[in-house]
Amino acid sequence: MKPWNNGKNNAKNRVPLLIFVAFLFLLPLFLKNPYYQHLFIMTYVAAGLGMSFNMVYSTRLITLGAAAFYAIGAYSSTLLTIKLNLSFWLALPLATVIAGIVAFVVGVIIIRTGTLTFVIMTLLFCLIIYQLVGSISWLGGWGGFINIPRPNPISIPYIGEISFQSRVPFYYLGLCLILLVALIYQSLYSSRIGRAWKAIKQSERVAASMGINVFWYKTLCFVVASSASGALGSFYAHYYQIVIPDMFTGFISIYIQIYSALGGLEYYILGPAVGAAIMIFVPELLNIAQDIQPIIFGSMLVIIIVFFPGGIIGSLKKLNQKKNRKKNEIRRKC
Repeated sequence: MKPWNNGKNNAKNRVPLLIFVAFLFLLPLFLKNPYYQHLFIMTYVAAGLGMSFNMVYSTRLITLGAAAFYAIGAYSSTLLTIKLNLSFWLALPLATVIAGIVAFVVGVIIIRTGTLTFVIMTLLFCLIIYQLVGSISWLGGWGGFINIPRPNPISIPYIGEISFQSRVPFYYLGLCLILLVALIYQSLYSSRIGRAWKAIKQSERVAASMGINVFWYKTLCFVVASSASGALGSFYAHYYQIVIPDMFTGFISIYIQIYSALGGLEYYILGPAVGAAIMIFVPELLNIAQDIQPIIFGSMLVIIIVFFPGGIIGSLKKLNQKKNRKKNEIRRKC
């Protein structure tokens, strides 16, 4: 797994990365169309969910339960603001913690069961959450919740008061949230914890022989990734102002896998970002009907896994390597 990309010199890669981030912060100054602002917001959410999937994958686990923790975050934040009249700024971290606690309980139960069983159990958990929020009346039932409160206005020095009555503040909030998720993942992966995850991915037996507690490091990874999904769910609920069970079906977990696989599973930050951008923008710009999108996306996942296992970034890297080899061969001949 590569943090930002798989270049050997991270210092060289930081400059274009910082330029691109600066471009994203300046984009709303030029992109005035609310529709395209909305697409960027959804891309940030999708990219964050993809990063969470890749994070779990870094410990040789494949989860189909991302949609469940996404829903837990959304419903927790909704209930905290509607039922308890809490501020969004308090509900967001609380929803994140709730998703993390649930992930810890679930992880302790199912992580020891084995890879295939883990996949099935996470999918089952996703279906349970879907049925649960639809069947219980105080959770909104199948009709869910509408008119969810927007985030309270905030005052920032030298900028003034920011009111979340348009898409621009949500754009910046979504961008800051996804950058925070990426920064946390990058920091963890560059630490002792990340080195343990790398060892587990290479070989669980070897990692265990080195004194690494495989079970607890896997659980930690699962909790961190699920907490991030919960935070994104909280943001999503207050942005859309609507939460219904059908927004968190098992298909969402499949889409999240496609975001990651399309960009590149080995590139756990840039991969999901690239995959999410393509998956969000292309269907909208090509006006692909919503009903056939699952068929198209499912076919894409199969094609990517079979023919392009490295995803778009990995494939581009291979092409670049081939070009460099040809250039080197030509230079040697000359």
